[in-house]
Order: sequence, then structure tokens, then C-alpha cells
Amino acid sequence: MKRTLIFRKLKKRPKKILVCRTDRIGDFVLSLPVFEVLGNQLGMEVHVLCRGINLPLLQNLPHIASSIAYHETLEARLVAELNTQKFDALLVLVNDEAGMRLVPQLNNIPVRIGPLSKPSRLFHLTHPVLQKRSRSIKSEAQYNLDLLQVFNWQGEPPRPKLEFSQTEETRFLADLAKLAPKLDRGMGFIALHAGMHDSALNWPFDHYRGLLSELLAAGYQVVLTGNGKGEIELGRQMSLGLPQEAKLIDLSGQLELRQLALLFRYARLYIGGSTGPTHVANAALCPIISFYPPIRVQSATRWAPFLADGEVLSPPVECKQAYKCIGEVCPDKDCMGKISVEAAFKAVKRQIRPNPLAL
Repeated sequence: MKRTLIFRKLKKRPKKILVCRTDRIGDFVLSLPVFEVLGNQLGMEVHVLCRGINLPLLQNLPHIASSIAYHETLEARLVAELNTQKFDALLVLVNDEAGMRLVPQLNNIPVRIGPLSKPSRLFHLTHPVLQKRSRSIKSEAQYNLDLLQVFNWQGEPPRPKLEFSQTEETRFLADLAKLAPKLDRGMGFIALHAGMHDSALNWPFDHYRGLLSELLAAGYQVVLTGNGKGEIELGRQMSLGLPQEAKLIDLSGQLELRQLALLFRYARLYIGGSTGPTHVANAALCPIISFYPPIRVQSATRWAPFLADGEVLSPPVECKQAYKCIGEVCPDKDCMGKISVEAAFKAVKRQIRPNPLAL
């Protein structure tokens, strides 16, 4: 395995750094260890630029000096404001569209660090790092942390973690009692999130439904989660035809991101695919059962929750595809269905923890 190629290391450590990660929730959660290392281990004043949807994930983190919302329609105003802040360094964690546009406009920041994915980046980064992330030979979180070798950091990576105040937890439990009056807190519950966007292959709906039936038959209490019209409808379909006495509560579409994280904080186990809430559950320190495709750039090697408790299940196939599923012409088409309900249920029994609501 080749090492990350650092072209230049810093002789003097910056004091005030702007870190940019402007993509989705799961990608952003995998960046949380970087913020912690910069603030707690390297002693920097850390300012984070991210999409507004991710701002709640930064609440109460003591190593974050400020969080700044990125919106492309307000980019010119944002750049003007950032250029007045006198940052010593800029760290761009990934070359997404926003990052590619922002770096040339922030060239008054003396130290500019980021992945070298295109030759043009050499004109805008003072400290480029060659990584070749598309090879997907390590976790996205580790790719992010490897950029810190510019600062001569060689420490142990921390797990992504969210922080909740006692007041916040108390308020959430009161809200949960109103949202889910039939929830038996003495039993505890499993959180099941069957939906996801189309960025990766998911476990089939029939398998999620089969696992739900097994869980309910075994006496577990299950809370369904989801966001958006598609996932709300998915929750409705998951609930169809189940016995009225089943211990099932559907909270799809009813929780904001911070509430969702707190729900996972109190769950006995989380179950879901390669999606943002899976990473949120891990950062809430909930054990997980998750399902990941074998395609190289979608694989668990690259995108599984970082340093998680629990199990990640992938199809028992040798996939030769690097970037996307080839569908019907693949000899292992519908490979995600080869992860059996039985295998998932056994994993549940191995990984479920004592009821946090009873502690």
C-alpha cells in the first residue's frame, strides 16, 4: 500500500484554520475526526465551512471556534467575508464543486492545503497532497486525516463523536414522549432506517421488511426513521399488514437532524444502509448493523462508519466494478439481496446493547 505523498510539510503550525467540507451528511460526519485532531491535539482555532444542513452536527463541540454555512447563491458575499477573517491556513478536505470554486478566491490565506486531484490545483494549493481516493483502499475518514501529515501529525485517529448537553437530552426525551406516546421506554428500541439516496446500492426493501417482521416476532420494539417524501412513504409501506399489537413506531419525517441523532443516542441498535443517518448513529455512539455494496468506490472499505461498534454486511461476491453497478449484465446482479435476512438477524442478536433508556 502506497503512502500518502506530501509535497511540502509546514515548518510552523498555523494558529487559525478554516476547514472546508461542503458535501452530504455522511461525508461530513467522516470529517469530524479532523476537526477534533486540529483543535484538541494540534491546538488550533478551528473554523468549519459546511452546508447548512450539517451545522447541527457541530453544536456543543468544544474544539470548534465557529461554524459557517455555505450556500452557492451567496458565494460572493461569503468569500468577501472569509477574506476579512485573517485565517492562517485553509484546509479543503475534498475537491467537490464548491471547494474547487472557493480555493482560487481565498488565495490571500497564506497556507492552503488539500488533495491534488487535478494539475490545476497546483496553482492554488500551497501544500497539495496526492491521495488517489478513487482507489478506495482506506476509509474516507482516514483520507481526511492523512491530510494532517502536512502538520507532522501521526497520532491515533479519534472516532466521530457528537456532543449533547444534559438540557438538550432532557428536552428531547420530553419531546419523544409526545411524538411517540406508545413507546415503551422500559423495553428500549431498535432504530431502523431503510431509505437512502441513490449514491450507493441499498439492501432490498423486501429484506428490510423481512428483518422487521423477525424483530417484531422476537419481541423487539422498533422505531422507523426517514426523511423526505420518499422515505416517509417507505415507512408507511414497511408498516402495512403488521399486527396491531406489534411494537412498531414510525417517526419518518418527524425528526430534525439533531433529534434524529439523539434518538440514535438512546437506541439499543441502529440498522440501515450506506447513508448519512448511519454515520450519524455511529457519531451518537450507537452500535450499528449496516449494508454496503461491493463496488469499489461505494464499498465499506471507503465508506463504512469510522471506528464503529457493530457489523457491516456486504454481499459474498467478487465485484470487479470500480464505479457503478452494471445491472442486468452482471453475473451477480441483485447482489445486495445475497445478504440474507437470517444473517442480519443473527448480527442484531450479537450487537444489540442494553437499553440506554433504563441506565
